Amino acid sequence: MFYLWHEVYDKHHPKFSVVKFQDKFGLQQYDKYESLDNVIADSLWYQNYDHYFLLDDTRFHFFRFDIYKEFSEALKMADLDAIVSDRIEYLKSITKEELLFPLIDNIYIDWEPKKYLIGEKWQIFFRLYFIYINRNTLLEFNKYYWNVFNQGNVFLWPESFKTVSFLKKKLERDSFLLLYIKETNCKVVAVEDWFYKQIDQINFWVNNLMQMYKDTQIVKYWYKSAAEIDQNPLAKNLVLETIHFYINLLCKWLNDLNLTDKDIFLVSSIVKNGNFMEEFNKIYAWFHNKYIVPFHHSEQLDLFWKHWNPEEMDSLIFLNSSKIKKQLIKTTE
Repeated sequence: MFYLWHEVYDKHHPKFSVVKFQDKFGLQQYDKYESLDNVIADSLWYQNYDHYFLLDDTRFHFFRFDIYKEFSEALKMADLDAIVSDRIEYLKSITKEELLFPLIDNIYIDWEPKKYLIGEKWQIFFRLYFIYINRNTLLEFNKYYWNVFNQGNVFLWPESFKTVSFLKKKLERDSFLLLYIKETNCKVVAVEDWFYKQIDQINFWVNNLMQMYKDTQIVKYWYKSAAEIDQNPLAKNLVLETIHFYINLLCKWLNDLNLTDKDIFLVSSIVKNGNFMEEFNKIYAWFHNKYIVPFHHSEQLDLFWKHWNPEEMDSLIFLNSSKIKKQLIKTTE
């Protein structure tokens, strides 16, 4: 049994999308309009559940080291621990945040790809990643859990971490942008060489575009299909002009951040808007001939007999993690 608490970050109107799983009742989905502090307090009432917190990426810091070593004898765990400890000591000089977990990826032995390091020798290359969590966020958890790292049933993750891993491994993409356009939040995650390079919050929410519809007195067309809009040429022209203005501003902002040289995977309810997607692809391609991919579905993901909105992709991909997926499949068989 578990709770998945997915933070929908908004300073003024905090919200969590919650997935609750019980053997008897299966998956239940609902929204909880509470602060992180209140959600953590609520989780204490359910000590017999595992609690997975998908927190906004801006609560974390990401570091990467390319490690190249030569070993004449088989590499031992003590050798690896020494390498990790050395990098942690270095990071203490540049960050005051708390280490959440390290990761190892891209292993090559004598320039041949391998799955494991221990027991290998000669020329060894691998990438060592460190995920740190903001100290203030950690203090919120420790206020209730004393030391959350000692809790065997509480797990903290950056919300996009499993999604980035999925795109890397399943779709074999090593560099891309992950763009979230939500109702009151817009965030872009730049991934380069398989890992986080840059995370920025930008002021282009879905609600901003809706306000533009209101300002031009076409808000009723926000809820209409493309076919319905096509029946009114004047309204269609106003809709396209409004979308064009919004996307121009968005692309200019991305360009100012030097983030227009990669394909974009868009996670948003706005992917349902055909006029928006067509215009976004057309304008964005002008910069470096890159594409916008509406990321709201994958045949490689189990839906667990539920409907998932486009903005819930992070939660769905997390539920497809091997350990959790086995638990869900076993229960529903």
